[in-house]
Amino acid sequence: MFRFTTLGVKTKRISSGGRAKLEVLVGEEVNDLLQEDDFRQEWEALYEACPWGTAFQSYTYVATWYEVYKEVYKPILIISYNREGRLAGVLALAVDGQRLIVGAGAEQAEYQVWISRPEEEEEFVSSAMQELMEQFPGSNIRLKYVPDGANLNWTNRNSYWRRHSLVRSVKQPLMVIDEEKLSAELRKKNRREKMNRLKRLGELTFERVNSPERFREVIDELTLQYDFRKGAMFNRTLFRTDSLRKQFLTLLFERDLLHTTLLTVDEKVIASNAGVTGKGWVHLQGLNTHCPTFAKHSPGILHFLLLGQLLAKEGISVFDLTPGADPYKNILATDYGTAHQLDIVGGYSKVIRGLTLAMRQQLMQGAMAVGVRHETLRKLKKRFMQLQGRAGISKLNPVADNGANQGQLILVSEPGMQQDTSIAIQYCSLKDLLDYVPDADLTRWEFLESSMRRLEAGERCYTWSDKGMLLACGWVGIPPATLKVACQEQVADGSILELTYYHASAKEGLAAYLRAVAKQLQQENPKPVYALVSGKDSATLSVQLTSEKSHYKL
Repeated sequence: MFRFTTLGVKTKRISSGGRAKLEVLVGEEVNDLLQEDDFRQEWEALYEACPWGTAFQSYTYVATWYEVYKEVYKPILIISYNREGRLAGVLALAVDGQRLIVGAGAEQAEYQVWISRPEEEEEFVSSAMQELMEQFPGSNIRLKYVPDGANLNWTNRNSYWRRHSLVRSVKQPLMVIDEEKLSAELRKKNRREKMNRLKRLGELTFERVNSPERFREVIDELTLQYDFRKGAMFNRTLFRTDSLRKQFLTLLFERDLLHTTLLTVDEKVIASNAGVTGKGWVHLQGLNTHCPTFAKHSPGILHFLLLGQLLAKEGISVFDLTPGADPYKNILATDYGTAHQLDIVGGYSKVIRGLTLAMRQQLMQGAMAVGVRHETLRKLKKRFMQLQGRAGISKLNPVADNGANQGQLILVSEPGMQQDTSIAIQYCSLKDLLDYVPDADLTRWEFLESSMRRLEAGERCYTWSDKGMLLACGWVGIPPATLKVACQEQVADGSILELTYYHASAKEGLAAYLRAVAKQLQQENPKPVYALVSGKDSATLSVQLTSEKSHYKL
């Protein structure tokens, strides 16, 4: 994690009629001002009076983020007072180690905008941005996303702002809360069937998390599910990358800014949402998850519908699904708003970025005009990025070899064999899968994506991990049609473990790993256990397993 560099910028006050009209505060002076109770009350009053302000602009949210990320981002606070001495505007920002100025909250704040009273807005924001560019020359400013209702007319008011500002509109899907419609949706046949199937698996519970103790009980599981899915879909494991993220969300919960709900089966979390809340809205931003092993039951969608019913009872008017092209958002959305990404950049930078965005838009429109779907374009982009990520990965020990060696079945264990192993294995451990180190021919992104698809399809994995590194991974429940090996009919009564990955350092322990898995499998199904391994590994493993038989009593 990078840390900011000293920028040498000092607080600046622009006087008007003997009183400071506009103040630009940086670093410790921001933190000192936030400690003043009178200022906090003025901020909160201004936030409530600002029609477009969101929970991400509340005093509590901003102060909490500044507190947690004080070693990573340098705070910048621009405030103004009107002629009566009343707080008239607040723009909370921060600068990172790359000299990019962002709204307070950075990527965790879905909406980044100034707050003011409408009649004082344009004068404040244009003055604030002008001062910001003068005090931080060479820096770019990015606000993601400016919510609908904020005035962006100033960006086109004169030639200066037209040269330096770039505004891009994005669709904002919203679920306007209507309890009757949500109840009707849950009564639909396919929803009822999925709910009933989940109930047959165990006690199905929808829970509103109300205590900090309960939140701390579940946050580790929620972050694992979140990182696993985001890692598989977008190659981003945010909680592993950002060690402060969990602390930040925990503080938001304790300070009543995080609305958290769970859907569980026999106390196992199968879906969840922890969303920032304020002004009668709950925002999807925070974290939302579902357990991949329950994917065929659509626990995420069911959870969102149950959440909508709860929000109706709690008087929440809108569940903001936030900008983004995720298909499930269009399923849930009942309305759409518009938000804007705002970039303030140097003239040359604007030209480059504007051309890049325009070319991207033209390519997408051209592709869609000839029948290429948006989802197809996303998949192509994802595949291209995965192929780029393969550069530099060594091919030390890929278990699968793309047909160069046909898979071989070897006998691991027969019924009645007493196992004796020191290998500790885990069953369907998302943590272990996240411990994968690119050591074979798959990038971490591809490995996680493949693992997620297998879990969603009903396959189950057994993993061996040590000191934060995945050493081996094998799968059971593979559809017979995909097992292209000879003599399948001879093992019809047994279990087959497909060994898909092992780390080079674990090669000597593979036989013990296979025995450990066999022991677990035979507790449920006392039949022979076979392993499907690559041709290059079959002979070695067969010898190891045979030589170890003398250590086991039949």
